Amino acid sequence: MEKKGNFFNQIAIISDLLEKINLESESRTVIFELKEEEFNRIFNLNVEKTKQKISPVTNKFSIKIGDVDIVFSKSNV
Repeated sequence: MEKKGNFFNQIAIISDLLEKINLESESRTVIFELKEEEFNRIFNLNVEKTKQKISPVTNKFSIKIGDVDIVFSKSNV
């Protein structure tokens, strides 16, 4: 199945749904474990989108959208 759509729009939709879920929680965190190539692609998209000079990371980084923390972790496999 071909994956379509803007990555940040999709993550924003997921975050919005998690914020509205009928559940009392202390925090909302989503963790994506990615292969190195995909990890680097997402990291670079984030740098382009935020236009910030971010130091290269080795194993993980996170972004916060609303009340949801989204963690991107490089797979060790």
